[in-house]
Amino acid sequence: MSGVNQPSPPRRQMLLHSQDGLTYLRWQNPWIIVWWSASFPGFGHFLLHQYIRGFLLSLWEVIINRLTHINEAIVYSFSGRVEMAKEVIEPLWLFAYMLVYMYAIWDSYIKSIEANKLHHLAMMENSRLVPYQILSLNITYLSIKRPWAAMLCSFMFPGLGQLYNNRIALGFYGLFWWFVYMTFSRSHAVLLSLIQGNAQGNWNVLDPQWLLFMPSVIGGAMYDAFMTARDNNGLFRLEQKQFLGERYPHYKLYLFPMDGGRQDANNQQLQTFIRGGTGAGRS
Repeated sequence: MSGVNQPSPPRRQMLLHSQDGLTYLRWQNPWIIVWWSASFPGFGHFLLHQYIRGFLLSLWEVIINRLTHINEAIVYSFSGRVEMAKEVIEPLWLFAYMLVYMYAIWDSYIKSIEANKLHHLAMMENSRLVPYQILSLNITYLSIKRPWAAMLCSFMFPGLGQLYNNRIALGFYGLFWWFVYMTFSRSHAVLLSLIQGNAQGNWNVLDPQWLLFMPSVIGGAMYDAFMTARDNNGLFRLEQKQFLGERYPHYKLYLFPMDGGRQDANNQQLQTFIRGGTGAGRS
């Protein structure tokens, strides 16, 4: 009706469905983001769903680290062979590597603070979540995930946990690079020897330059898979809260149990007290 003020839509969108899966605002501890960016540049940006920065920074890390032989020098230094570390290091690329490395850490910290502010504002605006979308190449939807199952999938082969969480591009990106790390580090050959009962293994074939990438990669993949699955569960509950609150505005219901019986003051809108439902009492 003309002349009647219609409520304006929320300014900040919480969730986006795309061919690649779900992209959403999430709250992160900035120091956790800093840790993963220091562990492997680009990983902190992946956790913030800053995919383009994450892809390019992680690719930069692999290429320039390989050219400077930094991982190889680290292995020699930790094993007491300092002179060999000095011989293998390539100073030509070292300065550029350090600048980009420090920038990745700083930028991920700034981006995490900004994302936390946007997340808080979007939660206050209560932007309506879309539970699912049928797209031309994919069907995306909110559903309950099992965080430990996602973590286990990434432990078995980094990238599988991301595919479990419907993050298509990041999942296949992780699968590709884990295959590269296993191939060039020759870790698969040693693993096969151990499976065949050769406890001694052919440890001399291992390439330390590629091998040192692997602990950070598998740890980051497991953490990301676990946190993403947990975030999916929170978004699923929030969408249920919004739907039931709109459909049954005169009732209130405790639908989902709170974690440990306690309510997080910073995430009250994600809790289970909802406007809507049946039979639990009237407001």
